Amino acid sequence: MKPILFHYRWYMICLLFFGYILSSAQISNNSQEGNPIQCTQKLRLISDKMVFTKNRQEKPVKLEITIDPINSIIKTVLQEPTQKQPSEQIYKIKNINCTVNDNFTSGRVIYSVESNNSDGSFSGGEFLLEATKRGLSFSNTIDSPQNKAIIPVSKYEIIK
Repeated sequence: MKPILFHYRWYMICLLFFGYILSSAQISNNSQEGNPIQCTQKLRLISDKMVFTKNRQEKPVKLEITIDPINSIIKTVLQEPTQKQPSEQIYKIKNINCTVNDNFTSGRVIYSVESNNSDGSFSGGEFLLEATKRGLSFSNTIDSPQNKAIIPVSKYEIIK
């Protein structure tokens, strides 16, 4: 007869194994569940300007936005002409509402995000990636276009 410790170890190993399988299945089905494949692809957006809708002013910037829905991250790297070092900000994607078509010529993607503030608090917001026949644009809010920054995307790529 085997000691009771042997059976206990066997049950613990099985429990850990099945628990791991169930938790990894839940992680892969987080907020992207039900979204088309184009909504879960990793994208890199590049722009050379921002347009403010309030006064139609254009501001030259170097901007790269990486959207990684699988890892729930949006990373922005912004460099203004007067800056020597670019500023980087990382946002955590909480939810995705996606209606964009597979070739990014129509539709929109709304990313509900959360970011860490320097004081340790969190702030929430939404980003909008909009596709039209004229191209892609990324903006800092889904609110009315009266007072927001629109970033016309000059180049985008799907990262494998």
